[in-house]
Amino acid sequence: MGDNIDALAGFNGEVRCEPPNNRLDKFTGTLSLNGQTAALDNDKVLLRGCTLRNTEWCFGLVIFGGPDTKLMQNSGKTTFKRTSIDHLMNVLVLCIFGFLASMCTFLAIGNAIWESREGSMFVAFLPLEKGVDSSLSSFLSFWSYIIVLNTLVPISLYVSVEIIRLGNSFFIDWDRKMYYPKSDTPAQARTTTLNEELGQIKYIFSDKTGTLTQNIMTFNKCSISGKAYGELFDFTGHRVEITEKTEKVDFSWNQLADPKFVFHDHRLLETVKEGNPDAQAFFRLLALCHTVMPDEKKEGELYYQAQSPDEGALVTAARNFGFVFRSRTPESITVVEMGKQVIYELLAVLDFNNVRKRMSVIVRSPEGKLTLFCKGADTIIFERLHPSCKKLVEVTNTHLSDYAGEGLRTLALAYKDLDESFMDEWKQRHHEASTALVEREEKLDELYEEIEKDLLLLGATAVEDKLQDGVPQTIEQLAKADIKIWRHAENIGYSCNMLREEMKEIFIVAANTG
Repeated sequence: MGDNIDALAGFNGEVRCEPPNNRLDKFTGTLSLNGQTAALDNDKVLLRGCTLRNTEWCFGLVIFGGPDTKLMQNSGKTTFKRTSIDHLMNVLVLCIFGFLASMCTFLAIGNAIWESREGSMFVAFLPLEKGVDSSLSSFLSFWSYIIVLNTLVPISLYVSVEIIRLGNSFFIDWDRKMYYPKSDTPAQARTTTLNEELGQIKYIFSDKTGTLTQNIMTFNKCSISGKAYGELFDFTGHRVEITEKTEKVDFSWNQLADPKFVFHDHRLLETVKEGNPDAQAFFRLLALCHTVMPDEKKEGELYYQAQSPDEGALVTAARNFGFVFRSRTPESITVVEMGKQVIYELLAVLDFNNVRKRMSVIVRSPEGKLTLFCKGADTIIFERLHPSCKKLVEVTNTHLSDYAGEGLRTLALAYKDLDESFMDEWKQRHHEASTALVEREEKLDELYEEIEKDLLLLGATAVEDKLQDGVPQTIEQLAKADIKIWRHAENIGYSCNMLREEMKEIFIVAANTG
């Protein structure tokens, strides 16, 4: 409909979807219009609070509003967090209140007994008012004792502790070791209880990405058809260490290359320029199989907006080696291959998720050739390869082990040529599954499994995510504070000083541990 207001005003469709729920990663529904049914999933829904990117405007249909939105469905009661000292002080004060109440009760009972036995002798000197007996007298004396003994309750304790906390928080603000000179940023304690909260930490469970690392990915090494690229060797065959002075690959021949991209192994560029079909298919896959959005404000100045930094690094690598991802529409992807513009028809996108651990695209080239390109975790891809790739898998697996040992993030790449008649029939079943309101995900998974088999291995990529400055020293200090640290990768443990060679009893939980 585009921006035709009249057509939108005459819109007469029907949306059938799931009831309001709090799952942000899932949406199931269908849109029926003029006898045709289209699938509605999470990719086609804008959640409340989203920002529009890569477009100036869009028309939409409100499905849920107010308390039915996923944001409101997720909002629950906020829990009030207290430190262990707060809990201890509260218990102590409650105990003191209990002791005060019991003491006053005991004294009030004593007062009642004394009034009934001895009090009548003093009536001549201190006459009681009419209607006042020993029980009423003891009740009133209970509150008198409360007033007299209220000094038992240490209200000043809270004030004293809060002043000490405030002083401790200033020490955090003044700590020179927590000052970052590059941006002139000192540490700032935003709560007076921060010192106590930090003191309660016994265990740290640490992921790698973004926690210990800079989350800035760089394409580092790759393996194509059993040949490894990314390392430099001298004439004797020994590995040469790469430094800032090492000669970089010259990408000036490619006008659309990213000037910030750095690579040192000249062999890879020579292989691509020679027209090696595997190397070209490798970078073609990287340029087509992703969810990156390009932004070209000036001619030739491309900026990639990627959901994950890994994808951005891989697409940038393909761009510099001559396979430039230029633009995309819902039906096509435009790539400049070695200076020649090629438009691929995008037939299907088989999404990545945590269970599948892979992503695939099915495209038709201008010559009419149908190809499925797939990238994902090596173990998942290797299970779905054609038996003819057995020897190549062994070689690639060796390279992947080397990359993983260096702390690099790895992906395996594979492809498969498809038959036109099979694709037509599969696409029809895919449409039926994608518009199903019941068990949609299960039906789609079955279809994805059916088409993602007998793949041909192209190779593997290795992306580096560098450690942040000072991570090894910080972890060493945490260990001195007797904090137990759990890591999810053994090799990163050594690189950040958490594990040392002299350590003998390291407890490692592996995937195959019984």
